[in-house]
Parts: sequence; structure tokens; C-alpha cells
Amino acid sequence: MSYLVLARKYRPRTFAEVAGQSNVTRVLCGAIREGRIGHSYLFTGPRGTGKTTSARLLAKALNCEQGPAEEPCGTCERCLALDAGSEVDVIEIDAATHTGVDHIRDLRDQASYVPVRARHKIYIVDEVHMLSTGAFNALLKTLEEPPAHVKFLFATTELHKVPDTILSRCQVLHLTPLPADVIAKRLDEVFNLEGVEAEVGVSAELARRARGGMRDALSLADQLLALVGDTPTLEDCGRLSGENSAQAAEAVVDCILEGDQAGLLRALPSQEGRETEFVAGVLEHLRACLMAALCGGSGPPGPLLPADPEQVAALAARGKTIGARRMELMLQDLLHARERMRLLPSHRRLILEVTLLELSHPESTVDLGQLSTRLESLESRLGSAPLPAASPAFDPGQVQSSTAEAPSPSQPDEAAPVVLQPQAPPPHADSTSRVSRASSGSAADVWKAFLAELQSVSPSLHAIVLKRGNLESYRSNRAVVKLAGLIPDEAALIAERRNQKLVNKAFSSSAGKEVQVDFEDTAQTRPGSQDPFTEEIARSFEGRIID
Repeated sequence: MSYLVLARKYRPRTFAEVAGQSNVTRVLCGAIREGRIGHSYLFTGPRGTGKTTSARLLAKALNCEQGPAEEPCGTCERCLALDAGSEVDVIEIDAATHTGVDHIRDLRDQASYVPVRARHKIYIVDEVHMLSTGAFNALLKTLEEPPAHVKFLFATTELHKVPDTILSRCQVLHLTPLPADVIAKRLDEVFNLEGVEAEVGVSAELARRARGGMRDALSLADQLLALVGDTPTLEDCGRLSGENSAQAAEAVVDCILEGDQAGLLRALPSQEGRETEFVAGVLEHLRACLMAALCGGSGPPGPLLPADPEQVAALAARGKTIGARRMELMLQDLLHARERMRLLPSHRRLILEVTLLELSHPESTVDLGQLSTRLESLESRLGSAPLPAASPAFDPGQVQSSTAEAPSPSQPDEAAPVVLQPQAPPPHADSTSRVSRASSGSAADVWKAFLAELQSVSPSLHAIVLKRGNLESYRSNRAVVKLAGLIPDEAALIAERRNQKLVNKAFSSSAGKEVQVDFEDTAQTRPGSQDPFTEEIARSFEGRIID
């Protein structure tokens, strides 16, 4: 006989066996008890929390020969057939492979026929958000007014992708991630039934790793038992992923804090293709440090913290050493890196290396508040200390007047004054020197404030705009920012709609009014269209620019 995995072997067979979802089970049992059974239900929540299981239990309760009953008998022909997966009147559909409108039309036609044996014909549609727009539209009328013998039970992990027209026709039931102690208790029960002698803390560690999913916890338990047998220990849990990702994440964070870039590169996974998983491990470690530092060791360990109090204390100590604000900035940069990996999968390794190397520079993750405090401290020290004599600051107005009043070469008795010429700023000078054709004080102030605001909400976008950007014009409610030398990775981030909204919000906040920011890539701009003044003249006189 083939082996049956723990997640299937110990799947709940009654509502009472469903762990951690009492709100959902109470609603379903109450509907059956009061005779208020809807024609369509939508179960939503993270993976492994019991969506499909709850749908199957409701189908069993509705078709049980002793029911409809809050707790199906489990012994009648209908209950046994559903448990075995052979009930012809309960049709399970995977929307990921039945996305087209033709499949839904077939379902709609079949729904008109009465059930063969059971009380209701029940359709369980898993991952319903995968249906196409046409398929959803084809389902609307039948879903709103189905035949009396038909029930629709939907399940999805991405509720936001389900059209409102579908949601309004369903009773939506939200399943939440299971608490770690609930999962650990269930694992202890399973280990006891399986004759497994696990070391104290193994169930809690597996529950923490499952991050709220019972199925994930049971799958991890299967892997652990296959790896070490019936006497697993806490040390064995660290061997589940082949390479101890937690230790690798700690080593990388240590190198970042020490500024050891060579050691950082050596700590990365040797095999390419695991970059996204590795970033997730570093994110999880930093997040645990942040939670431990902020919340301490009070209360039971949550899904983000280990069960061992000593480990929690170590995480808290590291979190306090790094500082909460710096950890927040590091988390933001790593999240942006993971998003860039998704957009540019062929460059995942490069993105990972560049991001971590950037984090190893302390100044890249210093809070603006800390910089402000340092500057104030420096100003106070400079103000109280005598300063050496120095030449006056350069003033372009003084240079112009000196130039205008310079004596002519015909005066041999007076030495000709040295006229200073202002030098052009380097390509990546300070942000306030970037203001082009909008160098008035207000525009410069708004630009400087915008860069500060952008750094606080998105360090990655701030780095791109600071390095590549140039405020070309700022008039009324529109600002034009030119970008030069963008690499594909940066161009992809700039082009994202949500990033454009974020930039508009940051600029509007800095300007005190609604401002639309338009990015112009010099590599893609037509000759003749690079000068906003020229474009304004052309629009005013209804002319056109000839290249």
C-alpha cells in the first residue's frame, strides 16, 4: 500500500476537528442548524489554513443521509463516498486548469440536471481567482439564481483578484493563519498517533516555520520523519532545508554589520537559483530581530520567533545592536530587491549581491533623523570653536561684479584681478545642484524636500532619482524629472505604476499641493523634445518641432 502523507491522513472529517477556525465553523454550523444555508460560499485565506477542507465538510454535512447535520455521521454511503473522493454529486474543479469560458458554460449546463444520488449537487471550485474574465461573466447569472439543488463553494488565496460581481453573490468566509500553539498541539497529537518520540520543542519549531499553515506544518513533519526517523530533535529541524538558512542569514547580517564585503559574498548560497529563498531567509531573520527587540520575550513565542527563550534573547540583543530604524530600512531594501528579482529573474544573483553590498555601507541605511542629529551636533561644535581664517564663500553675484569692474589691460600700474569662474557641478553632485531650468529657491527647496521624503518611503527609488535624476522643470502642478544612464533594472522600477504613484505622493507632500511628476529617460527622448521651454513655445504657437 502506498504511503499516505500526514496532511491527507489527518485531514479533519468533522467541523469539530477543524483547528483554529472557530469563527468559520460556527457560521456554517449555525446556518445548517437554523436552515439558512446559502447557495454560494467563498472561503478565503492563506495556504494551508483549511479552505478546501471546510468546503468539503460543508458538502458532507449537506448531503449526509442523516442531515443536513452540523456534524455528519461519517458512516452513511454519502459520507463514505465523499471521504473516498468518489461522490459523483460533489464536483471539484481546479480553476487553474479550467480558466476558460467554455469550461464554465459546461458547468452551467450540467448544473441544471438534478443530482444522481445525493440531496444537493455541489461544485467546489479551488483557486477561483484563476478564472478568466469571460468565465466569471458566464458564471454570474447561474451564481445569482442557481437551481434549488445546486450549491457553489469557492476557495481562493487571493481574494482581491475575484471580481466584486462575484463577491456580492457569495457569503465570504475569512480563514486566518493558525496560531503557533494550535499547530504545535495538533502536531503533538499526530506524533502520538504515529508513535513518534519527538524531543520537546520540535512541534513548536515546526509550527513556527509553518507560519500559520497546518498543511505546511504536517508537510514539514513528513520531511523531518523521512530524514531522521521517529526520534527527531531540535537540531534535526535545522537540517530540513539541506543548508541551514537561519545560520546563513545570521552570517550575512554579521558581515553587513561589520562591513566585511568579502565575507558577505562568501556567505551567499553557492548554487544559483536559490536567491529568492535566501532573501526570504534574511528578511525573516531581520524581522525576528526587530520583533524580539521591540516586544522582548514577554508572552508566548509567535510565528516569527523561536520557542527557545535563549534564542529570543539573542535575537533581541542583535536587534538592539542594529537599531530599529536601520532594520526597517534594511527590510525595505530587501523587499525591493525581491521585487526586482521577480521582474528580472535572469539577474537575481546580481541583484542580491548588489543589494547586500550596498547594505554593508552604514551610511546607506542611516535614518534621516540620525543624520539631522549629527549635523546639529557638528554645527554646535563648530559654533563654539574658533574657526581659522578662510576665504569668503564663493558668490556668483560677486564674480559677475568683479568681472564688470575689472580694469582694462591699458592700466599697467595695477595688477589685474583674478576672476574666478564657477565650475560646472559633477554629474552626480549634491541633489540641490541638480535643479535645471527651475533653480529658483522654491523649486530647489521642493526638490530637496522631495528627495528626503522619497528616501523615507522608498530608499531604492531615492537612490535611482538621486543618482540619475535631474529636475528639468517645475511649473504649476507638473514637474519634469530627466533620468540619464538608467540600467534595465532601474528603468523597470521607475516604470511601475505603483512607484509612479509613490513619487507623485512624495512630491505633492513636499510641495504642499497636488503635483504630477513625469519622468523622461534621455536615452528614449527624441531630439528637439528635450527642452521644456522649446516645447512650451511650440504648444503656445501651435507649431511643431523639426528634428
